Amino acid sequence: MSGTLKAVLVVAVLAAGLAEAFKAHSAVYPPPATGPFAYNSFVPALTPGASYVDPVFGETVRRLTTDHNHDDIYARNMWWSADERRYLHIAGGSAYWNVIDVATGTVTHTGIPYGDFSMDGGFDPADPNALYYLKGSSIHKVTLNAGGTRTDAVYWTAPGSAALKGLGGTLNWFDASARYMLVRYGPEPSVRLYDRQNLAAGPYANPIDGSLYPDSNGYLGLSPDGQFIVGYQDGVVGFGRMGQGASWKIDHTARSVSATPTFFWSLCGDHGSFISTSDDRNYMVVSNCYDRPELWRVDITNSAAGLNVAQQKALPNNQRLIAWPTWTYGCNHVSTVARGALRDWAFCSTEDGTDVFNGPVSPWSVYRQEILAVNVLTGEIRRLAHHRSRSVGSNYYSSPRVSVSWGGAVVGFASNFNQPRGVDIYAIPFAAPAPPSPRRPRRDHGQ
Repeated sequence: MSGTLKAVLVVAVLAAGLAEAFKAHSAVYPPPATGPFAYNSFVPALTPGASYVDPVFGETVRRLTTDHNHDDIYARNMWWSADERRYLHIAGGSAYWNVIDVATGTVTHTGIPYGDFSMDGGFDPADPNALYYLKGSSIHKVTLNAGGTRTDAVYWTAPGSAALKGLGGTLNWFDASARYMLVRYGPEPSVRLYDRQNLAAGPYANPIDGSLYPDSNGYLGLSPDGQFIVGYQDGVVGFGRMGQGASWKIDHTARSVSATPTFFWSLCGDHGSFISTSDDRNYMVVSNCYDRPELWRVDITNSAAGLNVAQQKALPNNQRLIAWPTWTYGCNHVSTVARGALRDWAFCSTEDGTDVFNGPVSPWSVYRQEILAVNVLTGEIRRLAHHRSRSVGSNYYSSPRVSVSWGGAVVGFASNFNQPRGVDIYAIPFAAPAPPSPRRPRRDHGQ
């Protein structure tokens, strides 16, 4: 058999296997309408760390907050400490953060200022006791100590004491190793890359114009492997005027950023997240909502400039991950693991605005109102829980806005649990999938 024919057969077998995997995920599992976990009545106990086992998917869900305060939780890993044991939460009715122990739900540190951009601060990727906030022209470093104490010191100040600006509150401005950081200050182009091992050397060449990204309802950040600046340009740009994903290759030897971006996808809006996977590639996990409701992984090194829908989908390494049965929901928010053994996994929250307070559980459809995990290389899907947040279109903060920790150990989300004034943050522990049993089907394959 020729090498070419062998390759064709391997591809065919893999494609058939992937199609079979998708078929296995197609079961419809509504939440219970009656009983102790009834969809319209069950609410976890209003105590820190209260937990329950999702009655449909069998995963543990733990309450992290009890104050019903609106929170900035989003795709970024920076809401979670480097050791994945702490979560950063806006304290009720204040301009401060509280630090919460993920295992117990108890507040360990209080009154930490969040500076000028609450959505852009967060934890260090490597030091579990360090977090940062932006104030004026300086990045402040807060070090968490025992007994609820802390220290607060200026970590870095922009040249000329120029005021810092936000990056959009969506992506990490550290890479997963904590070596590189992205900052924004001064006149345009204002977005600059720094090597934290040599801050005195100044920024890399070719800063980026932030007015086209964070200032236009988009965002910028760093790929987990620190090889790209990445982001999304919103507004009336791109194919179909849905915006476009952008990447800039970094040359660390020459200390420079690509002078022009690569626009790699323009088939939907900006709800997505970036991932550096074990195949040494960088993808964005993002929707296609132009011609069909789908979730895709797209290679950020491809150029989609001038391409139509079919041509963009056919670019090298692009792969559809999920096709949704309805236009009423999809992966409305996405978050991705930044490092470690789980770095091929992405998470999303499906958010259906037609599921209103005290609404029925029938009819239901596959993946509706769920927290999902998907392996972007193998296509495996794990269904973790119904998030139980209702009427998500009536209040932005009721949107689950899924967020995963740096190494994937915990997946957080917001939910109102059918309570119009009761949004809190919850967390699901996540572990590497066990090998499938030969005697019974895997629960997390929806079988």
